[in-house]
Amino acid sequence: MRIHRDIRFSQDKTPYNTHLRGLFWEGIRKKNESPAFGFQIDTTGMSLMTGMFRFTPAMLEVYRDAVIDDRLGSELEDVVASIHHLEMYEIGREQYKRVPSGYDPNHRRADLLRYSGLYVFSPCIQASDVHTPALVDICYAHFQRMAPLYHWLMKMGQGKSK
Repeated sequence: MRIHRDIRFSQDKTPYNTHLRGLFWEGIRKKNESPAFGFQIDTTGMSLMTGMFRFTPAMLEVYRDAVIDDRLGSELEDVVASIHHLEMYEIGREQYKRVPSGYDPNHRRADLLRYSGLYVFSPCIQASDVHTPALVDICYAHFQRMAPLYHWLMKMGQGKSK
């Protein structure tokens, strides 16, 4: 990701980020159109993520249709429940206050319809561990726990490139 900050509309005019970020995605689509595994390193340690920060308008429609789909929606419920059972992992990107029009506000997965992206963050990896050979194993373990969300997003988006 970029090292410089967009300072045009920010009160903070610091020109560079104080952290290093990166994303790994697969497929022919751009990084903002594909699920990814990512990391951020700063002076406090390292955090890992899996998912999509913000769906494109076309992907948002595909996501919402998948949420209300009996098979895909049930699989997503299982994935989200398994992540909720992991200590210190955070699922993110509930954005909208209401269920979008055209969708049943009483649907059993209506809360997931309000998401504008879907991702999970791992607990912070301490700075002291970032500098050791064990970092690879630590990252691998976290990504293994978060991978079901990545796989669900890949399944959801198969063949849907707009």
